[in-house]
Amino acid sequence: MADNNTLHMVDASDGGNGFMKVQLNNPRFIFPSIMSDVLPGKELEAIDVNDIDNVKATLANFIDKMDVKIQSPAIRDNGRYFVGPQASISGTEPINYNVKSSEGKSESDIGLICLFSIISYYALSKFFENYNYVPANLNVVVDKFATALPIDEIKIKGVQQSYAKRFADYHHQVTINNFSTLVHVDLSFKKVFVDPEGVAAITGLIFDPERLNYRQGEIFDDLVEEYALSDFTGEDILKAGNVLIIDIGDGTIDFAVTNKGIRVPNQNRSILNGVGISAENAIDALRQKYPVIAPMDRQTFIKIANKNQGPNDKESKVYKSFLDEQTSNLERQIIEQVRDFHRALHGQIGMIVLCGGGANVLKNHFHDRFKGVIQNLFPFNAPYILWVRKKYAQTLNLDGLVVRAKVMK
Repeated sequence: MADNNTLHMVDASDGGNGFMKVQLNNPRFIFPSIMSDVLPGKELEAIDVNDIDNVKATLANFIDKMDVKIQSPAIRDNGRYFVGPQASISGTEPINYNVKSSEGKSESDIGLICLFSIISYYALSKFFENYNYVPANLNVVVDKFATALPIDEIKIKGVQQSYAKRFADYHHQVTINNFSTLVHVDLSFKKVFVDPEGVAAITGLIFDPERLNYRQGEIFDDLVEEYALSDFTGEDILKAGNVLIIDIGDGTIDFAVTNKGIRVPNQNRSILNGVGISAENAIDALRQKYPVIAPMDRQTFIKIANKNQGPNDKESKVYKSFLDEQTSNLERQIIEQVRDFHRALHGQIGMIVLCGGGANVLKNHFHDRFKGVIQNLFPFNAPYILWVRKKYAQTLNLDGLVVRAKVMK
């Protein structure tokens, strides 16, 4: 941090319908893509900037206490918001991506407000770490930034460029409200790259986001074991011919075919469905059967459904059963899309990769059935199927975007 209170950054962001996945310089953050209005009487108590221990504790866990005022020409609904976990417990209705809406991510304010907030809090935490006081003003310059949009949005003429301009064409003003001194952050972006979701994921599977060499190790262990391979690395993906990536998100599923890491023309598309839509339908069905259950956001529902704390965890089992009922339709759509790609590519698919946060939700219920379908479609040489491990599946797009940001000229 320079003496003029300016921090320069290289950032990447995969702004999902369910969760933000962000890397700011080196640290990574994952938090729900939700916000809520800060209404009179609902504000957090301001922390005295002279109470250094309290300030330090707050900034050590800032992701749980984000309270910002946003003023930016890129935002349609400027205002004061709780962002992330605090929005879920604020007492006002959370504002979530409407996964059932036709509005695309490129038009929504949520991803930008969440991103501007996390960048501003991270900058403040780094300043405080270096100087041990809360400043009134900070300047943040993101020199290189990579992000992504669903494939079908990218395909609309002008959307990729107009989305990049929402970041690069303006100075964005963010006010942090947690302290007795308001912190005013001037945020700007210099170079912006917008990648298609799914394609970013394959970049993250081929290249190590830290070292920028071919990826290897644990991320491929399940594939090596299932197909009795001696080894497998990111370089093998470049040699696999046509690779079909299925990126299962909250509100969209992106299908992308790459060959040697490059998109195959006319073989990339999205469907407006995802585990978030399945979760919202499951919540409706659950509350019809058990009206005593309070309303909840889909992130909370999926977390409960997947916690699986043992044979006596009836709550998790019931939630999971309702979710599985809804995801059956999703699985049918995935199979039909794979059949279409099989026909279009004359059966020439060397590998199928399933990733995204939704892959974790579907795997136990869908793995064996999906493998059977693929074996029937490919009677001679069925492609390898890689279900990216839970540890990596949600952040694979982010990995690819980090690679993009680091190599950006």
